[in-house]
Amino acid sequence: MRGNRQFRNGGTVMATPKWRKLIDHVQSIKEGVYEKNVNGDYDNRTRFGEQYGMNGEPWCVMFDWDMYADTGLEEFVPKIASVNGFTSWAKEREQWSEYPSVGAWVNLHDGGHTELVVGFDETYVYTKGGNTVEAGATDANQGKGVYSHKTERKSASIVGYFAPKFPNDECPPTADPHDHRGGAARKEWRWHGHRLPHEDHKVKASEVVFGARNVSIRIVQAALKAEVGLDYSSAPGTFGPRTKAAVAEFQRELGFTGADADGVFGRHSLVELGKRHKFRVYGLDFFDRKRDDDDGKPGSGREGIPLDAVTYKHVPDGSASRAAKEACHILKVPEDHWVKGIMTAAKRESTYRFNAVNTYDSNAHGPEQSDGHPQSCTRGLMQVMPETFAENHQPGTSNNIYDGVANICAAMNYVMVRYGVYRDGSNLAGRVQQFDPKRPPMGY
Repeated sequence: MRGNRQFRNGGTVMATPKWRKLIDHVQSIKEGVYEKNVNGDYDNRTRFGEQYGMNGEPWCVMFDWDMYADTGLEEFVPKIASVNGFTSWAKEREQWSEYPSVGAWVNLHDGGHTELVVGFDETYVYTKGGNTVEAGATDANQGKGVYSHKTERKSASIVGYFAPKFPNDECPPTADPHDHRGGAARKEWRWHGHRLPHEDHKVKASEVVFGARNVSIRIVQAALKAEVGLDYSSAPGTFGPRTKAAVAEFQRELGFTGADADGVFGRHSLVELGKRHKFRVYGLDFFDRKRDDDDGKPGSGREGIPLDAVTYKHVPDGSASRAAKEACHILKVPEDHWVKGIMTAAKRESTYRFNAVNTYDSNAHGPEQSDGHPQSCTRGLMQVMPETFAENHQPGTSNNIYDGVANICAAMNYVMVRYGVYRDGSNLAGRVQQFDPKRPPMGY
């Protein structure tokens, strides 16, 4: 059966549903105060706000979103740090309910607070949330931590529930007789402890790269904590400088020296970590794909041209996506990650205009060229400077900086050399924020 693991005795272990992994993760968060005490005052600064990107602001919704992001479900929920905001979002998409369901975001006190549903019965809904207070507390200075609560389902404090969709048409346990996800209503469901089987601890090789954020990284971080004492509490699931340093330390423990202990997982170091901590690594051909005809050296196919060989002839606007795919074909790289990233950056840089010119930023200087603009202005779909275009020019493409394919090829070569993006593009979004649709724009 698809998604199941068969044992020799004929038994079967069902793959753990995503909603269950979510709740196991929520319940693994230690209860207590998380806000930082600065000169005797608490200021909403937590690891959850830092992960969300709005540290110092009220963080109950951020906690909900972070839990989904930590388990790879952020694409199913809006990144809106407002209870009434996600309520409106859910209602517009018919994902709103008057009944509790596991994993739902409850709107409490007319938009004043939210927590995640971790269980329910016929009388109570059980929740856990951030920016809240310990159950039964009377201290007026409240809302500094993560705590669990139970509330009567009939309580006037409950406005309703945002019931997100889950992948593979999963429907978590629900009390809603007309749940939009298709599940049958039940009287109760309670969480009774962590039951995630070792068979479900899987790490995808291509996901464990610098700058990425996903569940595979969180599994690896837990293993690195046990091996070398990695403290990843400030960025769970994110492969940042601390995680890279921990990987390098683990590599040194394995006997790697010098440049070989660089904090970048190779086949041996990742598989060995998995053996020690009982997770399975799949997609190992990722390490083979990184070495192609040119041995995987980023940007190795480029050949610079003289700056005075760059031309500036306007072209008819065309299809940015077609140009991106053609650029991938010329560079002999897979489209999967590259095209998505290129389209994100092209929209932000030029709104897909082949003849776009930026005459306002600090690069707008130098002698006037045949298009009537200073030489160093950024130009084209990817807003490439002529100097960068010349240095990263791809053989076989036009010398015209406005040519869509040539412009994209130069940009691809540039980010591979400048930011260490792999030729298969698997770490593009992590390394270069402007190419990441899940993060705000940032020049590259």
